[in-house]
Amino acid sequence: MRFVLIKGPSQYGSLRLHIDQLAQAFRDLAHEAEVVDLTQDGLAAMERTTRNPPDAYLAINGVGSDYANANGSVYEQIGAAYVTLYVDHPVHQVDRIPTRFRKHAAFFLDRSHVQFVSAWPSAKGLAHMDFLPPGANELPEPIDTSDAAFAQRDIPLLFTGTYRGQPQPVWAAWPDSPAKEIVGEIAGRMTQDARLPILEALKASLADRGASLNGELLNQFAPLLQVPQAYAEIYHRDRLLHLLGRAGVPVQIYGLGWQPLVDQYPSFAYGGVGSFEETLSLLRRARLVLNINNGFVSGGHERVFTAMCAGAAVVTDANPYYADVFHEGREIATFDWRKLDAAPAQILALMDDTPALAALARAGHKRAMTDHRWTERAAKLVKVINQLG
Repeated sequence: MRFVLIKGPSQYGSLRLHIDQLAQAFRDLAHEAEVVDLTQDGLAAMERTTRNPPDAYLAINGVGSDYANANGSVYEQIGAAYVTLYVDHPVHQVDRIPTRFRKHAAFFLDRSHVQFVSAWPSAKGLAHMDFLPPGANELPEPIDTSDAAFAQRDIPLLFTGTYRGQPQPVWAAWPDSPAKEIVGEIAGRMTQDARLPILEALKASLADRGASLNGELLNQFAPLLQVPQAYAEIYHRDRLLHLLGRAGVPVQIYGLGWQPLVDQYPSFAYGGVGSFEETLSLLRRARLVLNINNGFVSGGHERVFTAMCAGAAVVTDANPYYADVFHEGREIATFDWRKLDAAPAQILALMDDTPALAALARAGHKRAMTDHRWTERAAKLVKVINQLG
């Protein structure tokens, strides 16, 4: 099969690297793969690909889904499939997901995201919709997973990402309305229960008013739900990081927005903004990598798989997906949002037992290299595209 993969902008370069490594995964499976970079080549490069159309175009977060001319969707006209992996909650992509043409397939990295889109009438018409976590991004050199090599790693605990400060209830400035009240309630429910999907929080708030969720209501609420979703994501990250700082947990940090926390907590060491490609090297120096799922209540973050393939142990917030694909305590360590006060001591205990941490990293590496590389994800995508016809 022939694929064109579309690159768009990415804050740290992670999504662009996803595209590069997915393209290589297709090649490793004996398919043809071309990468088009919209940030450099623009639509001219897309137009060139239509002269000899591929079987499918692939993108992250719906980039290029609106590629059209006066006659409508170009993908429809040339008979090619358009396949995209959404790595954010669907409420952050309400303009792209409903784009309609015959061979439009969408994948989501969380099972609750699939449930949300399945219930959302505006998204009806997708040719295929499914759950698919991203694969691990990797450097080509093999990893030494021995105890001796692990002991040489010089970053005890690594976290990469953006710190957005304390969450702000932006809905407080909205005019008074039932929608404003419900949005505030949803945010409150999701901060109290970090594993509560936003769809369930919306249903609960409606039920309190004697109402039930239907398609018309979900269409009306969908554009508003980005606000409580973002609020909850920011809230939980902020809460955990302050707990770690107050407990004196040493964390090596890379990303944007960290100076306030670094100034406040002496155990936090800031290494700069960094890029995702730099992170791949840092992961090979890390003993333990902290992941915060950022609102994914039943799915997988690429940071987990990438860290494991780099030979680091991983500690992350628990969810049903990780429970299904990893052995807790043997391949991955998880903390419980409901018992978050215990997380700093749990993480410090992991860091203090180097032989046990090395064993955890080794087992996680073996599992991720078998089941969670881009090659595995590419094989599933090929099957779906074949079914689209």
